Amino acid sequence: MILSVLIAGLGQMYVGNFTRGTVILISGVAILFFSHLILNAFELIPPFIFYIWQIFDAGREYNKRRYYAVQGSIACMDCDWSNSSSSEYCTRCGKRIQKACTNCNSLNIIGVSFCGKCGKNLSS
Repeated sequence: MILSVLIAGLGQMYVGNFTRGTVILISGVAILFFSHLILNAFELIPPFIFYIWQIFDAGREYNKRRYYAVQGSIACMDCDWSNSSSSEYCTRCGKRIQKACTNCNSLNIIGVSFCGKCGKNLSS
């Protein structure tokens, strides 16, 4: 999110979504340019709304990458290393990335509240 505060779309590019980041960057410049040409008195309102939205979008994209397995891999929350979805520990830093459910023994990513297989509450 910090990178998106500096430059629109940079946060999305950081998490690996280059197409989305490029589109946001180009759209931000276009919105700024066209709102200046068309709106005159309120020219900064649409770019400001778009700017705030893209910051929250960068945070959402980061959370998607961090908490959900993408193409069979899980990113470590500490070092951001891509691990196999069957790994319980990060292969780079050794931190636990998944924990087995006490009810059904299926692996769940650290930080989720409920088991993805049986629905048991994991936070207790």
